[in-house]
Amino acid sequence: MGRREPMPEEQAVVARAATGDRRAFEQIYRAYAPTLFSYVLVPMLGDRDDAHDCLRETFLAAYRHLPTFTWQDGGLYPWLKTLAKNKARDLLRASGRRQRLRGAFEEHLGNAGGNEPKNPAEEELQRGALRVRIEAILVELNPRYAQVLRLRLLEDRSREECAAALEVKVGTLDVLLFRACKSFRAACDKLGLVVATEL
Repeated sequence: MGRREPMPEEQAVVARAATGDRRAFEQIYRAYAPTLFSYVLVPMLGDRDDAHDCLRETFLAAYRHLPTFTWQDGGLYPWLKTLAKNKARDLLRASGRRQRLRGAFEEHLGNAGGNEPKNPAEEELQRGALRVRIEAILVELNPRYAQVLRLRLLEDRSREECAAALEVKVGTLDVLLFRACKSFRAACDKLGLVVATEL
């Protein structure tokens, strides 16, 4: 399962698509998108929305790079599958960075208050102190980096909402978030604040 037979006259269709023939490229999409989605991306990511995002990014990359594709006996599918896996790994890495950054924020929360909070009121005060510390770091960052961190991590908006707010593609958002995380860590290091080592 997960491997379709090559479509009829696949090499000729690929050759036409490589020259910019959109109908030929649509044939490729219809032939292989369902398989990549169901048997590659969903199993890797465990989330259908993320799989849809990666599928879109996979075929955008395929459209851009198809002119450089070298035909092999296995046809186009192994190349598309590699693209899809790479996109999924990129997303998983970005998601991991996001979770580590959240962990760093929580670490600051612990440092801000010393001991564990004893009651909800004290916890709320500590969270307020955390927010002040985070904002002090964010104001030192590139405004675009600060904005993506606020939207994605502090406001917990979806990738699609963040991308729309920033007027970028979802793939571009992931790159922006990665760079923002690096910038955030550098700012923390400069202030002598400890963050997760893999942030």
